[in-house]
Amino acid sequence: MYVSIRGRVLLNVEAMNMTESVGNYVKHRRVPVVLPDTNYTTYFVPAISGESIAHGFQELLAETARKNNLPVCKLCEKGIFLKSTHEQVFKEAFGQDPPKDEFEFEKNVVTNCVVEDVGGFLYAPRAGGNVKRTSTFFTGYMIPVKESLEGAVIEPQLHSRYALGTPFVEGGQGQMIYYVELSSAVYNFSFDLDARYIGKATFSYEKAGEEIVNDRKDRIRVTLDAMQKFLIEFMFGAKKTRFLPVMEWESLVIALSDDVWTVPSPFTKNYVEDTKKKLQKVDYNTELFVYPDNGSFEEVVIDAIEKAKDRVEKVE
Repeated sequence: MYVSIRGRVLLNVEAMNMTESVGNYVKHRRVPVVLPDTNYTTYFVPAISGESIAHGFQELLAETARKNNLPVCKLCEKGIFLKSTHEQVFKEAFGQDPPKDEFEFEKNVVTNCVVEDVGGFLYAPRAGGNVKRTSTFFTGYMIPVKESLEGAVIEPQLHSRYALGTPFVEGGQGQMIYYVELSSAVYNFSFDLDARYIGKATFSYEKAGEEIVNDRKDRIRVTLDAMQKFLIEFMFGAKKTRFLPVMEWESLVIALSDDVWTVPSPFTKNYVEDTKKKLQKVDYNTELFVYPDNGSFEEVVIDAIEKAKDRVEKVE
């Protein structure tokens, strides 16, 4: 089963992905984007990284897995996604020495942590013997859509904290001034899930595709549950405690298929029509769920996830 999600979301006054702090100035992430309609002019625009999106989803996946009594390692359950990087990390996460055999290592990690099963890992010890597991979900940078790209602006906002009337004002410490860059734009959103290898071995070519857990379907359902809450509650991004953005989904398409079938990029406004045209030519038992065509945002997401759960019963 393959789930492909594309959408457009309006975010006003957001600081969801910041980079370095230079003195008292905190910078918003920005990336170069080429616009073909202007002789391939390059613009530097605000962006939200795929790493930020993936971190938020994996935090929710860890929480959802634990609520459903599925295994999560000690680090992932705390939102620390070091992912079996080397021997010390493995020992801290699983409380044992790492197996020497590559297949047994992957089996051990996958069996004992749903997050590393779904989100992948790269084990790279100094002594050699690397083991890699590619993530089963894919996401990328959120950038302003084509129509709003030229008008995208990053604006610093002045803030200050006071301690007037207290003994802390001595020595020039009474007021702290700082700047935070904010942006407003209609962003594209993309997220895919390929459930083929959840709960299965992938690294050793001799054992690739072999099922190594006894709760594979439960893991897929939990991943879908996490995806539903992730979309409806928009659970990712930084600085939300004081810079909670004003957000609204403009459109969304969710495609369920028996094979790899991706929704076209929402960078251009005709992506919904392009998706329907693609389905006329390429169909792997593909179902489309479209907002706002098929109801409210929540209705579309819930309906799509419930239909995806129905397909889990047919997953091999």
